[in-house]
Amino acid sequence: MQQRPLVETTLAHHLAYVAVDGIDGSWSFPHSARSGRDEKTFIAEVFDDLKSRYGFTPEKTVIGGFSIGASMAWYTSCQQGEKAAAMVTFSGVFWNPLPKPEDCIADLPPIVHFHGTADQTFPLAGRAIGKEFHQGNAYDSMALMRERARCDAKNAKSVTLDGIRCDDVPDCIRGDSIMCIHNGGHEARADMLDAGLTAVGFSK
Repeated sequence: MQQRPLVETTLAHHLAYVAVDGIDGSWSFPHSARSGRDEKTFIAEVFDDLKSRYGFTPEKTVIGGFSIGASMAWYTSCQQGEKAAAMVTFSGVFWNPLPKPEDCIADLPPIVHFHGTADQTFPLAGRAIGKEFHQGNAYDSMALMRERARCDAKNAKSVTLDGIRCDDVPDCIRGDSIMCIHNGGHEARADMLDAGLTAVGFSK
Protein backbone atom coordinates (compact mmCIF):
# COMPACT_ATOMS: atom_id res chain seq x y z
CA MET A 1 0.00 0.00 0.00
CA GLN A 2 3.04 2.28 0.25
CA GLN A 3 3.34 2.19 -3.54
CA ARG A 4 1.02 5.17 -3.86
CA PRO A 5 1.44 5.70 -7.63
CA LEU A 6 0.17 2.15 -8.22
CA VAL A 7 -2.72 2.71 -5.82
CA GLU A 8 -3.70 6.04 -7.37
CA THR A 9 -3.49 4.62 -10.89
CA THR A 10 -5.74 1.73 -9.93
CA LEU A 11 -8.29 4.09 -8.39
CA ALA A 12 -8.19 6.26 -11.52
CA HIS A 13 -9.38 3.22 -13.48
CA HIS A 14 -12.42 2.92 -11.19
CA LEU A 15 -11.06 -0.10 -9.34
CA ALA A 16 -10.35 -0.65 -5.67
CA TYR A 17 -6.75 -1.51 -4.75
CA VAL A 18 -6.63 -4.66 -2.62
CA ALA A 19 -3.19 -5.56 -1.25
CA VAL A 20 -3.03 -9.28 -0.44
CA ASP A 21 0.16 -10.40 1.32
CA GLY A 22 1.92 -13.68 1.84
CA ILE A 23 3.28 -14.87 5.17
CA ASP A 24 6.39 -12.84 6.03
CA GLY A 25 6.15 -11.17 2.63
CA SER A 26 6.45 -14.37 0.62
CA TRP A 27 4.19 -17.00 -0.94
CA SER A 28 3.88 -20.79 -0.84
CA PHE A 29 2.89 -21.49 -4.43
CA PRO A 30 4.06 -24.71 -6.15
CA HIS A 31 7.87 -25.08 -6.17
CA SER A 32 8.49 -21.81 -4.33
CA ALA A 33 11.32 -21.45 -1.83
CA ARG A 34 8.82 -20.97 1.01
CA SER A 35 6.41 -23.50 2.45
CA GLY A 36 3.44 -22.60 4.57
CA ARG A 37 -0.28 -22.19 4.16
CA ASP A 38 -2.39 -23.51 1.32
CA GLU A 39 -2.31 -20.39 -0.85
CA LYS A 40 -4.94 -21.63 -3.31
CA THR A 41 -7.44 -21.98 -0.46
CA PHE A 42 -6.35 -18.66 1.07
CA ILE A 43 -6.83 -16.76 -2.21
CA ALA A 44 -10.21 -18.44 -2.74
CA GLU A 45 -11.23 -17.16 0.70
CA VAL A 46 -10.05 -13.65 -0.24
CA PHE A 47 -12.21 -13.71 -3.37
CA ASP A 48 -15.18 -14.91 -1.31
CA ASP A 49 -14.59 -12.27 1.36
CA LEU A 50 -14.39 -9.45 -1.18
CA LYS A 51 -17.59 -10.63 -2.81
CA SER A 52 -19.54 -11.03 0.43
CA ARG A 53 -18.35 -7.80 2.09
CA TYR A 54 -17.98 -5.47 -0.87
CA GLY A 55 -19.87 -7.07 -3.74
CA PHE A 56 -16.80 -7.57 -5.93
CA THR A 57 -17.66 -9.71 -8.95
CA PRO A 58 -15.33 -11.49 -11.41
CA GLU A 59 -16.10 -9.10 -14.28
CA LYS A 60 -14.83 -6.20 -12.15
CA THR A 61 -11.76 -7.96 -10.71
CA VAL A 62 -8.20 -7.81 -12.04
CA ILE A 63 -5.48 -10.09 -10.65
CA GLY A 64 -2.14 -8.31 -10.32
CA GLY A 65 1.29 -8.68 -8.81
CA PHE A 66 4.97 -7.74 -8.86
CA SER A 67 7.98 -10.05 -8.52
CA ILE A 68 7.10 -13.01 -6.29
CA GLY A 69 3.63 -11.48 -6.02
CA ALA A 70 3.41 -11.73 -9.81
CA SER A 71 4.31 -15.42 -9.53
CA MET A 72 1.45 -15.85 -7.06
CA ALA A 73 -0.82 -14.02 -9.51
CA TRP A 74 0.16 -16.42 -12.30
CA TYR A 75 -0.68 -19.45 -10.17
CA THR A 76 -3.94 -17.80 -9.11
CA SER A 77 -4.87 -17.13 -12.73
CA CYS A 78 -3.91 -20.69 -13.65
CA GLN A 79 -6.01 -22.23 -10.86
CA GLN A 80 -8.83 -19.70 -10.34
CA GLY A 81 -8.76 -17.44 -13.37
CA GLU A 82 -12.51 -17.64 -13.83
CA LYS A 83 -12.79 -15.38 -10.77
CA ALA A 84 -11.25 -12.40 -12.58
CA ALA A 85 -11.74 -10.41 -15.76
CA ALA A 86 -8.01 -10.03 -16.45
CA MET A 87 -4.47 -10.21 -15.06
CA VAL A 88 -1.76 -7.51 -15.19
CA THR A 89 1.66 -8.48 -13.78
CA PHE A 90 5.26 -7.31 -13.56
CA SER A 91 8.62 -9.09 -13.31
CA GLY A 92 7.51 -12.55 -12.18
CA VAL A 93 6.03 -15.73 -13.66
CA PHE A 94 5.80 -19.46 -12.84
CA TRP A 95 8.63 -21.38 -11.15
CA ASN A 96 10.24 -24.59 -12.40
CA PRO A 97 9.01 -27.12 -13.05
CA LEU A 98 6.33 -25.14 -14.85
CA PRO A 99 2.73 -26.34 -14.68
CA LYS A 100 1.53 -28.34 -17.65
CA PRO A 101 -1.13 -26.59 -19.73
CA GLU A 102 -3.73 -29.04 -18.45
CA ASP A 103 -2.85 -28.08 -14.87
CA CYS A 104 -4.49 -24.72 -15.52
CA ILE A 105 -8.18 -24.09 -16.05
CA ALA A 106 -9.18 -23.47 -19.65
CA ASP A 107 -11.11 -20.31 -18.77
CA LEU A 108 -7.98 -18.19 -18.35
CA PRO A 109 -8.45 -14.41 -18.28
CA PRO A 110 -6.75 -11.99 -20.68
CA ILE A 111 -3.15 -11.26 -19.66
CA VAL A 112 -0.78 -8.29 -19.84
CA HIS A 113 2.71 -9.02 -18.52
CA PHE A 114 5.64 -6.57 -18.30
CA HIS A 115 9.22 -7.83 -17.90
CA GLY A 116 12.61 -6.13 -18.25
CA THR A 117 15.61 -7.41 -20.18
CA ALA A 118 17.88 -5.99 -17.43
CA ASP A 119 15.96 -7.69 -14.60
CA GLN A 120 18.50 -9.54 -12.46
CA THR A 121 16.15 -10.36 -9.58
CA PHE A 122 13.76 -12.37 -11.75
CA PRO A 123 15.45 -12.59 -15.17
CA LEU A 124 13.41 -13.37 -18.26
CA ALA A 125 15.07 -16.79 -18.37
CA GLY A 126 14.60 -17.30 -14.61
CA ARG A 127 17.40 -18.17 -12.20
CA ALA A 128 18.31 -20.65 -9.49
CA ILE A 129 17.50 -19.80 -5.88
CA GLY A 130 19.85 -21.98 -3.88
CA LYS A 131 20.17 -25.60 -4.96
CA GLU A 132 16.53 -26.65 -4.86
CA PHE A 133 14.46 -23.86 -6.39
CA HIS A 134 14.41 -22.16 -9.78
CA GLN A 135 12.41 -19.29 -11.20
CA GLY A 136 10.75 -20.11 -14.49
CA ASN A 137 11.31 -18.73 -17.97
CA ALA A 138 8.91 -15.88 -18.80
CA TYR A 139 8.55 -16.84 -22.47
CA ASP A 140 7.83 -20.48 -21.62
CA SER A 141 5.34 -19.43 -18.95
CA MET A 142 3.45 -17.22 -21.40
CA ALA A 143 3.51 -19.93 -24.09
CA LEU A 144 1.94 -22.36 -21.61
CA MET A 145 -0.87 -19.94 -20.78
CA ARG A 146 -1.48 -19.17 -24.45
CA GLU A 147 -1.67 -22.84 -25.30
CA ARG A 148 -4.17 -23.48 -22.53
CA ALA A 149 -6.28 -20.45 -23.50
CA ARG A 150 -6.25 -21.61 -27.14
CA CYS A 151 -4.80 -18.35 -28.39
CA ASP A 152 -4.26 -18.04 -32.14
CA ALA A 153 -0.51 -17.49 -32.45
CA LYS A 154 -0.64 -17.10 -36.21
CA ASN A 155 -2.58 -13.87 -35.75
CA ALA A 156 -0.02 -12.37 -33.36
CA LYS A 157 0.54 -8.66 -33.76
CA SER A 158 2.72 -5.93 -32.33
CA VAL A 159 1.15 -3.29 -30.09
CA THR A 160 2.65 -0.48 -28.03
CA LEU A 161 1.81 -0.01 -24.34
CA ASP A 162 3.47 2.85 -22.46
CA GLY A 163 5.98 3.20 -25.29
CA ILE A 164 6.95 -0.49 -25.00
CA ARG A 165 6.67 -2.83 -27.97
CA CYS A 166 4.49 -5.75 -26.96
CA ASP A 167 3.62 -9.11 -28.51
CA ASP A 168 -0.18 -9.41 -28.64
CA VAL A 169 -1.66 -12.83 -29.34
CA PRO A 170 -5.42 -12.48 -29.87
CA ASP A 171 -8.39 -14.79 -30.15
CA CYS A 172 -7.82 -16.60 -26.86
CA ILE A 173 -10.83 -18.07 -25.05
CA ARG A 174 -11.52 -14.82 -23.19
CA GLY A 175 -9.30 -12.18 -24.78
CA ASP A 176 -5.79 -11.20 -25.80
CA SER A 177 -2.52 -12.37 -24.26
CA ILE A 178 0.02 -9.54 -24.27
CA MET A 179 3.70 -9.71 -23.31
CA CYS A 180 5.65 -6.45 -23.04
CA ILE A 181 9.46 -6.66 -22.90
CA HIS A 182 11.14 -3.40 -21.90
CA ASN A 183 14.80 -2.53 -21.39
CA GLY A 184 14.45 -1.80 -17.68
CA GLY A 185 15.07 -3.88 -14.61
CA HIS A 186 12.99 -5.34 -11.78
CA GLU A 187 10.18 -2.82 -11.62
CA ALA A 188 6.47 -2.11 -11.65
CA ARG A 189 5.64 1.42 -12.77
CA ALA A 190 2.36 3.26 -12.58
CA ASP A 191 2.48 4.22 -16.26
CA MET A 192 2.81 0.54 -17.19
CA LEU A 193 -0.13 -0.31 -14.93
CA ASP A 194 -2.13 2.48 -16.54
CA ALA A 195 -1.49 1.07 -20.02
CA GLY A 196 -2.10 -2.51 -18.89
CA LEU A 197 -5.45 -1.79 -17.26
CA THR A 198 -6.55 0.15 -20.33
CA ALA A 199 -5.52 -2.74 -22.59
CA VAL A 200 -7.69 -5.22 -20.67
CA GLY A 201 -10.73 -2.97 -20.84
CA PHE A 202 -10.58 -0.87 -17.68
CA SER A 203 -10.29 2.69 -18.94
CA LYS A 204 -10.09 5.82 -16.82
